[in-house]
Amino acid sequence: MVHDKWIIGPNDPILVTGAGGFLGLRLVSNLVERGFRDIRCFVRPTGDSRKLESIAAEHPDSTLRIIKGNLLSKPDCAEAVRGVKVIYHLAAGTGQKSIPDAFMNSVVTTRNLIEAALAEGCLLRFVNISSFAVYSNINPLKRGLLDESCPVEPHPEHIADAYCYAKLKQDELVEEYAKTRGLRYVTLRPGSIFGPGKTAITGRVGIDTFGVFLHIGGGNRIP
Repeated sequence: MVHDKWIIGPNDPILVTGAGGFLGLRLVSNLVERGFRDIRCFVRPTGDSRKLESIAAEHPDSTLRIIKGNLLSKPDCAEAVRGVKVIYHLAAGTGQKSIPDAFMNSVVTTRNLIEAALAEGCLLRFVNISSFAVYSNINPLKRGLLDESCPVEPHPEHIADAYCYAKLKQDELVEEYAKTRGLRYVTLRPGSIFGPGKTAITGRVGIDTFGVFLHIGGGNRIP
């Protein structure tokens, strides 16, 4: 149920980008179960929205609006953020192997979304979904706990991994908007995410290839 001290009410619009993904689907379900009734689910034009439609059918008292668009399109961003109070920004360029492509699909898209939201003037919180990948070169798990006090990679320009580079630049962009434009945000950095319905698994668990699952490193900790 929606708590009376939360920053928005049950009928305030929420936007979830990347809503059709593994994490996005669970976030949308969680928001609906907590009593939020106006959720906009942003997915790629070629994205599969059938699971989102199933969630909508299971909760007829809520309005789940599926928006198909491209965050590289400023008009698509403007349409998606109209009246929105909270944005959960999960969409990211995860499959790009080149740094320019990853930058475009993580950083440029984030800029377009934030610019549109600030122009709309309704946003109360921007939830920036980052990644543990930003810590990749400092080996923070070597001595135990990784928390908010740990520094991120200070030289992203030296990183060959396109996803890590783009996520670092995305985080920097969000922080800059907070300093210069007053963006109210929180950055979350999940570790390895897997579970029912996710076909890809982390190498810390094992290797799933050619129809055979190899469980290796049973003592590995999973962040």
